[in-house]
Amino acid sequence: MFDDIDKLSKIDEYSFNQQFVAKGAVIFIWSCIPYRSEWEYYTVAHKAILLDAGHICQNLYLACESIGLGTCAIASYKQKEMDEFLNLSGEEEFVVYLAPVGKIR
Repeated sequence: MFDDIDKLSKIDEYSFNQQFVAKGAVIFIWSCIPYRSEWEYYTVAHKAILLDAGHICQNLYLACESIGLGTCAIASYKQKEMDEFLNLSGEEEFVVYLAPVGKIR
C-alpha cells in the first residue's frame, strides 16, 4: 500500500503533531465515498456517513476496553496529506476519521 515506508513516520505530522497517533499498534482510518450513499440519502448523505463512522468508532472503543487497550477518536488532521497518505482522490473518496489503538500506560 505504501510507496515509501517513511510516509508512515509522517502520520504524527498529518494529525497536527498529536504524537500518540503513530505510537499505536494499529491506526484505523475511515474514508468515505459519498456517492454510494447519495442515491438513498440525497443531500443528507454526508450526515449519515459521519454518523456511521461515529457508530463504528464507538464500537472500536468498546472492543478496546474489553481487551484492556485504549483508543482515541481523531477528527483533527491535515485533510490533503491524509488523503494522499492513503492514495485517495480527496474528492471521490476522502478520510473522515481516524483512531489509533494501543496499550494503556
